[in-house]
Amino acid sequence: MSPLNHWPLCRPLLWISALVAALLALAPCAQAAVKIEGTRLIYFGQFKEASINIVNQSPSELVVQSWVTRDNDDATQAVPFAVVQPLVRLDAQQHHLLRILYAGEGLPGNVESMFLLNVMEIPLKPETADSVQFAVRQRLKLFYRPPGLAGSSSEAVQQLVWSRTDAQSVTVTNPSAFHLSLVDVQSDSGGQVQALEDYVLLKPGERKVFSTKAPISAGSQINFTEITDIGLQARHRAALK
Repeated sequence: MSPLNHWPLCRPLLWISALVAALLALAPCAQAAVKIEGTRLIYFGQFKEASINIVNQSPSELVVQSWVTRDNDDATQAVPFAVVQPLVRLDAQQHHLLRILYAGEGLPGNVESMFLLNVMEIPLKPETADSVQFAVRQRLKLFYRPPGLAGSSSEAVQQLVWSRTDAQSVTVTNPSAFHLSLVDVQSDSGGQVQALEDYVLLKPGERKVFSTKAPISAGSQINFTEITDIGLQARHRAALK
């Protein structure tokens, strides 16, 4: 039986995750012991699966639970993905390859879809008799890129349209079928630099407006950094229309 056929059995684990997540809101911040070797995961539809490596960097063994949710973080909504071995026990310094499978249907074929990959570590035993331990959850974006989708995200970032809505606002439009992550977005009007946004995620076809503190003139430049498919940063400069 394929791992996807076990998906209904994973629902109780999601309810446990929701309960632990609620408790995390009341807990002090804790440092993650599990390192995820990547900041995002692209699932290329022409392949049977996507994978990302994790490693237990702590000196103690722990349990790692992994699951996929919608990008609205609603764990009650079904998703067409399953994690192979959603619950795994890792010894100290042990590596593990998280493998994600797609059901093969349910997602559009002409545009990217975005989900969240949740990775939660659960300590097996306290360090001392009187110590308190908490589960720590990390999340990263999972993008499903359908097979045959024309172009690439690096090409799509060049297609962004930056325009001056009025004297103190800038509009950016993403006409592509790709999700684009931008950081450190700035306007430059003759050397007068203004910060517009620290981070922005543009979904396919999405349009967003940024307000400026000072008037911005026509012919200004927009500087921004793209987060690439593999998590690297690429700086770009575009003309404001």
